[in-house]
Amino acid sequence: MKEKDPIRYTVIGDSIGRGSGAETPGQKWFKVLERRMFSEHGIRMSGSYIVQSGATSFEGLYRLSQFENSGKSDLVFIIFGENDRKYMKAKDFSVIYESLIRKAKAVYPKAEIMTITESCLTSNDFAAEIDAISDHYHASHIDMRPVFQKTGLSAAELTKDLVHPNGRGYQLYADAIYQQLTQDTIRKKEIAAIVDPIHEDTYENYESISSFQRKEGFIIKDGYMTSGQKGSQLEAEFYGNALGVNLLRSPDGGEIKVYIDGKFVTSMSTWWPFASERNLYIANGLSNGVHTVRFEVSGGKSHNNISNDSMTRISSIIVSKSSK
Repeated sequence: MKEKDPIRYTVIGDSIGRGSGAETPGQKWFKVLERRMFSEHGIRMSGSYIVQSGATSFEGLYRLSQFENSGKSDLVFIIFGENDRKYMKAKDFSVIYESLIRKAKAVYPKAEIMTITESCLTSNDFAAEIDAISDHYHASHIDMRPVFQKTGLSAAELTKDLVHPNGRGYQLYADAIYQQLTQDTIRKKEIAAIVDPIHEDTYENYESISSFQRKEGFIIKDGYMTSGQKGSQLEAEFYGNALGVNLLRSPDGGEIKVYIDGKFVTSMSTWWPFASERNLYIANGLSNGVHTVRFEVSGGKSHNNISNDSMTRISSIIVSKSSK
């Protein structure tokens, strides 16, 4: 900022990261920030985006780990939390979130990291993890919850749907980020750095495995193991400490049950309003050694699925070994 050089930034986040809820594209928080930076300092900002509506920090971490030509970035925004609390415990989120910061610094070693606690985050446990990890890595951190509260305006006035900010809400995001960047520049803050990890295990490198040792009721169609029949099963062996799945979410998506080493872990919906390849979190903190994951079609479906079908389409599992 002092040199008035162009700023290249990267956003890794969920729907708020991509500005969902803004009435117009120009009201997205990063577009507001770009305009202010140029009007007040003559600095041009340009961004790249690793964002997905409904994403968790696991999905952001996996997508970042797949980058081969990531280019350069001076500033990385990390915006997660609200979706994560629906699928994992705070301690599991903490490991993934720390891994994401470490991976971001590995991919963009000269970049500052700015973490944002979303205005809609209702879990204080998750917010506390974001704050503690940000502090540990000397990342610049903004908690948007008190920013919204200080306005005296209701959530209905600042959001589209009580979750996603509207143009007025995103103006608050842009203002808070601008002020933080300005303050950090004035006080000559040192950028975030990779230091010794908080957690014993972090997960920064992932691979996809598409081989399944057992298939019952599934057929290969359009590159996916596909089934709409209740009780159909897919089973795969893997070695790793964290597990996810690559699957297609779609308007006719159904529900699956997930078992690891024979124990029920979670149920997952594959419904989405439009077809979208997703990288979904299942578990982390698994012991070293060989594990077995089994996916079973439950026959149920989301109330949003108004089709006559309840389909499951899985392409591969995602595994990661501990970085230690």
